[in-house]
Amino acid sequence: MSTAGHGTPPPATITKTRDRLRKVLLACGPLAALEYIGWHELAALRWEGYSRISNAISELHFTGTPSKSLLDPWQGWVDSALLAAFGIGIWLSAQGSRSLRVVGALMILPAAMIPLWMIFGEASLAAHLALIGVGILSWLVAMGFGAAALGKRFRIFSLVSLAVVVAFFALGFSYVPEANAGQPTLFLGLDERIGFSAYFLWQSVLAVALWRRPTIKDRDGDLEDRTQASAVAPGA
Repeated sequence: MSTAGHGTPPPATITKTRDRLRKVLLACGPLAALEYIGWHELAALRWEGYSRISNAISELHFTGTPSKSLLDPWQGWVDSALLAAFGIGIWLSAQGSRSLRVVGALMILPAAMIPLWMIFGEASLAAHLALIGVGILSWLVAMGFGAAALGKRFRIFSLVSLAVVVAFFALGFSYVPEANAGQPTLFLGLDERIGFSAYFLWQSVLAVALWRRPTIKDRDGDLEDRTQASAVAPGA
């Protein structure tokens, strides 16, 4: 006799529903990357003379530019919401892994930084660079913990991606004297975009790896099904 109450879904149904929710949340990671790239590309089209090679991505958000009204404040809120959902999906996929829980928590950080960007983003070059630095640092920490959480191939991929992000953002920061003096920054935009692309690729691969990873409850359910099948087999 079943001990489940009338109208109560069986445990297997609840587990499948939770796994579907987990996968939907994980899909928000690659979606956030596509949203960020697509929205900024549309904004760049509104600014005649904007160069993706020499102009920083953040310049599209500056007051007085023709692109700002398309981006602010909605792009930041949408991006943060998608990343927060992705972070929850990572947390649900952690299976007790502290490293993955740290990665999940770091994905929620952009939402907490939006008020700081609104207040200090254009206050000074130093404040602007500090906020960028905090964001990049959170990426590097997430990549480091992510590398420790999954298998060898993902670890190698994470370390290579981390090195690319560090190298190209270091090149980007090398243009600070020119930016402060109002001089041309020849490859700043290109360096930034390579760094962003490396991180977004890592973020998407992480989502796929966790999507394909069975949950503990899935494995327990399979074990329980096999146990029950073996128990009734003699009487069949």
